[in-house]
Amino acid sequence: MSGEKGKEGFLSVLNDQNSLLHKVMTYGVAVVMLIVCFVIARTSQEISAAMGTVLLLFLLYYAFLSRRILETLIFGALMGIVLLYANENLVDGTQEMIYAFMENDDFVWLILNCALLNIMVKLLSATGATRAFGDIIRRKAKGAKHLNLWTWLMQFPMFFDDYMHITVLGGVMTPIYDREKVPREEGAFIIQTTGEPIRALFPFTGWTAFMAGIFVVDGFASSYGEGLMSFIKTVPFSFYCWVAIIGSLLFALGILPRIGGMKHPDPSVYGEVDAIEDEEEEETSPKKRKGNLFDFFAPIVALIIISYLYDWDLVPAMLIILPVLCAYYMLRGIIRTQDIENCIVEGTQEFVYLDILILFSYILGGVLEEIGYTEYLVSIAGQFANPHLLPFLLFVIFCCSEAAMSLNWNLLLIAFPVILPLAVQIGANPYMCAAAMISAGAFGNNFCYVCDFTSLTASSTGLPSAYHAKNCLPYSLIFAGISAVLYLVCGFIF
Repeated sequence: MSGEKGKEGFLSVLNDQNSLLHKVMTYGVAVVMLIVCFVIARTSQEISAAMGTVLLLFLLYYAFLSRRILETLIFGALMGIVLLYANENLVDGTQEMIYAFMENDDFVWLILNCALLNIMVKLLSATGATRAFGDIIRRKAKGAKHLNLWTWLMQFPMFFDDYMHITVLGGVMTPIYDREKVPREEGAFIIQTTGEPIRALFPFTGWTAFMAGIFVVDGFASSYGEGLMSFIKTVPFSFYCWVAIIGSLLFALGILPRIGGMKHPDPSVYGEVDAIEDEEEEETSPKKRKGNLFDFFAPIVALIIISYLYDWDLVPAMLIILPVLCAYYMLRGIIRTQDIENCIVEGTQEFVYLDILILFSYILGGVLEEIGYTEYLVSIAGQFANPHLLPFLLFVIFCCSEAAMSLNWNLLLIAFPVILPLAVQIGANPYMCAAAMISAGAFGNNFCYVCDFTSLTASSTGLPSAYHAKNCLPYSLIFAGISAVLYLVCGFIF
């Protein structure tokens, strides 16, 4: 009994962020790792790709113990920069990395995408359009089960873009969860869990074009049409995506039980979100909004149509939609210019923290790419040339790497040219192998503490990033375990 109390006391002190023990085990370990990286860089002619595993293990350790995601990414990025530039000029190297990724087209697109979408969410709220939609949900949703089911169903109209799926659903549904006194944690879990999997299953998105292009570039298909058909053939084998979507539905229906933090939600950690006025409050409010359902759905439908014209790119679509939307709302008399300015400032400001997270995530991903870490993982998978086991091994190996640092698109760009010819050569099902890597990427988006999906969902729902990630973790592991079994069994069948 005394031993158990001593263990609980040690863990309590270790998890106390103000304790000396916690600081030694976080900051102390981080400083030691920086020194080790410096020594390795100074004494080695070439950095081994295996150091990528060391970086990822550090990320997992530090994120789980500290629960400070930005700090985790900063230390991980600094370790990578030290490995690359310790023999040169660390200051210049750091500056070069920051400048390079802040000028990166993907980074700029991501920042604009998130900010513009959040501005639209703010506009919907400021005009009362969100309230009009919330009233419909409130009348239909009788309790947590119905509200969670509505959240799950809302993924389908927004399947074409994961960032829109998270930003809009998080911004719209979170105030409804608060008003109905249903834990935000449940909505956040459903929103994040379905965001990437559904996009990997529907052949009508930018992801579809990306995947079809990879099959063509890698020589697996000779035309875009063949590349599209190759991607469609992976859909039945994207087991994690199917399991995650079905699992989140079972959770919404109350069939899948609450596990871990979901059993004991903590409202004290909730951040501020735009509240929805009750009907009684609206009647006494001197600034009553008159937004209706058309004001809510019209911009979303227009966004879908215009983004389709731009190959599912939301940024140019938003640059068209937002000015028109502001003018329309002003003509309707449901918003003022001051409200629009506030929406722009608040919508951008709320994502500054996320922007910094994404920047350091890109830097860390760049370090892993520089040392050839993905190629290293591919070479490990290639050593196990059993055709029946290859899909299972690919899923497990890449799930391990994606759990610490979600590379997703970069993973597929680097791994496909090696894995697909290998699969064909040894007689494995190439579509199942491709689906195994796609599924591993989807798992990383659900599980990884430092993934942009985790941070974006947390920001959109007003939850601390580490707290939200911890709540999702057990479900992601369960879904991954089921998927691994399916790849193991189906590898011998198909």
